[in-house]
Amino acid sequence: MRILFLCYRFNSLSQRLYCELTERGHEVSVELDVHPDLTVEAVELYKPDLVIAPFLRRKIPSEVWKKVKTLIIHPGVRGDRGPSALDWAIMRGENRWGVTLIEASDEYDAGDVWAWREFPMRFARKSSIYRLEVTEGAVECVLEAVEKFESGNFTPEPQREGVWNPKMEQSVRRIDWERDTTRDVLRKIYASDSQPGVLEQKIFDKEVLLYNAFPEEELKGRPGQVIAHRDEAVCVATTDGAVWITHMRERSKRSIKLPALRVLPELSDSVPEVQIKPWEKVEFKTYREIVCEEEGDIGFIHFNFYNGAMSTEQCQRLKEAVRYMKNRPVKAIVLLGQEDFFSNGMNLNTIEHADSPPDESWRNINAMDDLCEEILTTPDKLTVAGMQGNAGAGGVFLALTCDTVFAREGVVLNPHYKNIGNLYGSEFWTYTLPKRLGWEKGKEVMEERMPLSSKKAFEIGLIDGVFGRTPSEFREILKEKIKEFVNSPEFEEFIKRKISERTSPRWKELIKRCREEELEHMKLNFYGFDTSYHIARHYFVHRIPHFRTPPYLAIHRRLSFKG
Repeated sequence: MRILFLCYRFNSLSQRLYCELTERGHEVSVELDVHPDLTVEAVELYKPDLVIAPFLRRKIPSEVWKKVKTLIIHPGVRGDRGPSALDWAIMRGENRWGVTLIEASDEYDAGDVWAWREFPMRFARKSSIYRLEVTEGAVECVLEAVEKFESGNFTPEPQREGVWNPKMEQSVRRIDWERDTTRDVLRKIYASDSQPGVLEQKIFDKEVLLYNAFPEEELKGRPGQVIAHRDEAVCVATTDGAVWITHMRERSKRSIKLPALRVLPELSDSVPEVQIKPWEKVEFKTYREIVCEEEGDIGFIHFNFYNGAMSTEQCQRLKEAVRYMKNRPVKAIVLLGQEDFFSNGMNLNTIEHADSPPDESWRNINAMDDLCEEILTTPDKLTVAGMQGNAGAGGVFLALTCDTVFAREGVVLNPHYKNIGNLYGSEFWTYTLPKRLGWEKGKEVMEERMPLSSKKAFEIGLIDGVFGRTPSEFREILKEKIKEFVNSPEFEEFIKRKISERTSPRWKELIKRCREEELEHMKLNFYGFDTSYHIARHYFVHRIPHFRTPPYLAIHRRLSFKG
């Protein structure tokens, strides 16, 4: 079947649906919501059997849904209406929530219902709930609806009587530091992540928007007082404890989201740094960017980088954690990332913010390569990447530096760099990708520029296994698989072969040459005459909308261009 996606952005949910539908034999073309006239034109060009809107911010033109069956994903239960569905659900403390697939109509969110799913609500960031529970529910709804549509005899049910919830304003989100408990503060920041953030006008010298918070049980202070900093996050006291806030954005048109101390650098001198090493054991709740744990013969490294982006300093800290674990008496080292993302490679926001973005790009990619090399040069232990969440660009190739790579069902991978200004890429991809796929297939993956599901990545040999519907289920199965292998007779033989390979001068020379050649290409991306990377990064970081849908997304635009 021919399906057209209408999207504000080709976001994580849209990418997951693209993978699910194309892998079932459907043809999917994507039109970004640039202008209503272009949306109408896309339908005329592509002539889809069905239109699906995974992520939109405005009404679909009536010329579209009156002509072609059009289904909209709404991140709310049946009867919920309005643009801030998840925000209100988190703020109200709903115990259960859901996702509904509705038919487009004259009224917002009032169309007939084709499918729905409900789920228990975690106390978590909006973006995390969206990427996990909402995404899983939406996939099930869309697959069910496509089957119903193909049957030709399905009649959707009318939308139940609902309540319109308006766009949530900052007056609702605002924190009252003198009254709000830690849980209240977390709830408001969770409901505002990743957009629009919580506006804070009192406790800092400038108006800032707050993002990404964690509870703190040990540190105390006067409510609203900044009492500590750690790993570029700041700790603010509440009425019954404190919260760590990792990211902020100045309230101005050209500002971007950054680690808190980069927005408020003066706090690094005025409040104490309370550092905790990744391998230190802590018995209370607090913010920890990297955590090392050991369970028998296995060492686990959890790294929680906001949106999967890794700054120069974060790469250096993670490298330190890997080096520590290499010296521990364990047989396997497992990189686990976080539940939402494994890694998305370099941190484009901190690069954009730097005095010299080319210089910071160079520092960041070298720090990524140092981390990757630290993993590759682990001769006497099994290294494992456990991708609980999505990964893109250098984050995929960070995973591939491990001996074995596993991913959760439903994880989406973008193993290419070209979408950010035709970057060549590094992280030793010229070693790890051909080793797994061969040069021809590897080149095809890099040039494709479209997402891969973890299932498809496994089928083509990019990764070594897929299992687990939820992050917790994935971790449990992963742990058992590793335990079984390190206690098997095959493990000793594997380590002997690995030591022989990784200590040989020939292998060391190969790795050295791969890094040098990749970085020569990257140097041209950063410092050369072609400014595509810098332009693409600027557009990405500042969320500047596309003025047209890129042809690699839009089959109908490619066909139209060819005449």
